[in-house]
Amino acid sequence: MPAPKSDKPVPSLTPQIATPDQRRLSQLQQEFNKKVAQIEQLKQELATRRDSMDIAQKRIEKELRPIIMQQVAQRAELAHLLDDAFALPLFSFREKEKLALLIVDIALDLIQNYERKDLITLHDRYAEVAYAERAAFVAEEEDLAEEGIASEEEEAIPDNWDDLDDFERIQAQLDREEEERERAKQNRQKGRKTKAQKEKEAKAKAELSSISKASRRVYTDLAKQLHPDKERDETKRAWKEEAMKRVTQAYHHDDFFELLRLQMEFLQEQGQALDKLPDEQLQYYIKILNDQLSDLQADLNGFIFGPNAIFFDRFCGSPKQMNQKFKQAKESLTYELEQLKQNLRVLQDPVQIKVILK
Repeated sequence: MPAPKSDKPVPSLTPQIATPDQRRLSQLQQEFNKKVAQIEQLKQELATRRDSMDIAQKRIEKELRPIIMQQVAQRAELAHLLDDAFALPLFSFREKEKLALLIVDIALDLIQNYERKDLITLHDRYAEVAYAERAAFVAEEEDLAEEGIASEEEEAIPDNWDDLDDFERIQAQLDREEEERERAKQNRQKGRKTKAQKEKEAKAKAELSSISKASRRVYTDLAKQLHPDKERDETKRAWKEEAMKRVTQAYHHDDFFELLRLQMEFLQEQGQALDKLPDEQLQYYIKILNDQLSDLQADLNGFIFGPNAIFFDRFCGSPKQMNQKFKQAKESLTYELEQLKQNLRVLQDPVQIKVILK
C-alpha cells in the first residue's frame, strides 16, 4: 500500500540516478531509473483516482443520499401498503403468496442496506426464516470463513527485549514485522498457489531474504540519523520526530520508493550518492522496486477491474466528467422517486395491486 503523498512534492528529490559528469549510466542504473519513473507514475495515478473517489463519496452523501433516502421512505410505505392489502378477501391464495414474497423482498433489502430495523417485524410476519435467525446464520458463516484463513499467533517479544539497545531493538522489531508480513501474505495466497508457483517461491526464498535486508538497511540508516531521543535541541528534536514518523510510515507500507526519496531528502549531504551504489546493492533495490511496482499495478487493476471499477466509472473522473455524471445520477434518482410516488398513489386502490400481481 503506497504511502500518502506529501503536501508539497519535491520532484528534484525523486530517487533518480544521475552522474555529475553526465557520463552514460550503466544498464542497472538505467533500469533503476525506469522502475522509479514507473512507480512514480503509478503512485500519481492511484492518488488521483483515490482523490476522485473521495470527492465522489462526499458528493454522494451531499447530493444523492437525500434523494435515495426519500426513495427508501417511499419503498417502506409501499411495504406497509401491501401488508394492509394482504388481509383483504380480494386476493386469492396464490396472489397472497406473491404479496408475501414481495413484502419480504422489500423489507429485507431496506433492513440490510438502509438500516430500517423498524421493518424487521413486518419481514418476520411473512418470511419463512426470521431476520434474527438469518442474521445469526450469516454471522456464523462469516466466522467460519475467517477461522479458515486466520494467521498464526503473533510471535512473543523476546525475553531480553528490555536489555537491547535502541538500534538492536529496532532491528529485532523489523525482523518480527518482516516475518509477520510474510505469514500474512502467505495466508492470503493459501490455497491459490499451483505446484509450480510453490516451487518457484521456495527457490527464491534465500534471495528474497537478502532483498528484505536491503529495504531494512535504508530504514535503519534513516532511523539512526533521525532518532529524536539523541537530539537535545528542541526544534531539531520536533523536526526529527515528524521525519521519523514519515520514514516509519513508508517502511510499514512497504513503500521502498518513498524510503529512497526520504533518504535523499533528509540525508543527501551525509549519505551515499545513488550513482555510487555497488551493483549488488543496486540489484537488490531493483528487485524491491519491482515488487512494489507489481503491488501498485495490482492496486490500479483493482480500480479498473475490481469492486471499485463500477463505482469509479459511474461517479468519478475529471471535474467536468464528475459534474456530468452526478447530473445524470440526480436526474435518474429523481425520476425513480417520482415513479415510486406515482405507484403508491395508484396502488391505494387494491384492485391495482391485484393487476400488478398478474
